[in-house]
Amino acid sequence: MLSPLADKLSAYLAQAQLSQVSLIAPLTQGLSNQNYYIRGLHPSKPHAAEWVLRVNSWASSQICDRQYEVLNWQLASQIKLAPQLVYISPDKQFYLSEFFAQNEQSCWSDLITANSSHPITTMQVKWPSAEYKLLDLLNGLRQLPAPDNVMGFDEQWQVYQHRLGQMQQQLSALEIKSHTVETWLGLHRQLSALSLQVDDMLATLADCLVNLQFSHRDLNPYNILVVEDKLKCIDFEYACSSHPLCDLASVIASHSLSSEQRRWLIKNYLSEHPNLNSKASNALPAAVDLYWVFAVCWALQMAFDCLKRGSGYDSDDGCGLEKLGLKHTEINEEDSLLCDDYLTYANQYRNLIASYS
Repeated sequence: MLSPLADKLSAYLAQAQLSQVSLIAPLTQGLSNQNYYIRGLHPSKPHAAEWVLRVNSWASSQICDRQYEVLNWQLASQIKLAPQLVYISPDKQFYLSEFFAQNEQSCWSDLITANSSHPITTMQVKWPSAEYKLLDLLNGLRQLPAPDNVMGFDEQWQVYQHRLGQMQQQLSALEIKSHTVETWLGLHRQLSALSLQVDDMLATLADCLVNLQFSHRDLNPYNILVVEDKLKCIDFEYACSSHPLCDLASVIASHSLSSEQRRWLIKNYLSEHPNLNSKASNALPAAVDLYWVFAVCWALQMAFDCLKRGSGYDSDDGCGLEKLGLKHTEINEEDSLLCDDYLTYANQYRNLIASYS
């Protein structure tokens, strides 16, 4: 008899041509997609091996172009900066990729933190030589061909403003608003109040730009693996051609590095950078601030999509929450809890925006 997890995933395993499966276990999950460790036989290898099955979440699929995700993931895997994809479902709703074993005593995700763009002084070195490994990864990614999908800082802000504006209109029109809806609207108002500061950030970043480049756009420690003393990255949902400071900012914002490590990494990444001019160093705080601004935008979108789906209106007819009859926003318990989690993240991210304070 199949275990509950094997039973749940059986259709995915069969479609991906995985057989002789001897072990299935959930991996540490991100904030949206579900990842599973699989040990079994796949036609791409002569013997049983280890794999990762990723099942894409409905909410993240609303804001991610899966076609570009796959193409950009494959670009990185060609130069061994990402695991190889061995199966992509026709609807792009799940993938099978090779599994990279990690040293249990030193997991890169231990470096996860949340830094604002204010100067931070710390002498603690959690991972000696982390800055050297990060520099190799950053330089490797920037040397990849610039993807066809383009999303600079300005374009991203415009997209987020448009989407969130539509969501705000739908939620504001509800006659009876739940605590969750009121929380969403309050966070959106606080985000909107930052528009002038965001304009200043965008202008600062435009002044140091020479060319766009390949950008992962979410190089937090959970998306980085240590493989044979080299860094590789996963999760290419938001990879595109973007501002060269985008990836450096995500590293500085999300990694627990000492002050000396940060200074060394910034100096050496910016040194003679072909896609940036001499103003880049002074522009980095703006890039870190925007990292958190966009994180707030992302979390609000994810919360809204959970609210919409949980209310039973996740179809593609474009109607959404107005079909609730402007009466209530009761949603199922699972989506309600997930929605509240995203709103908690949005509030935490908002407090990291230095210009906010």
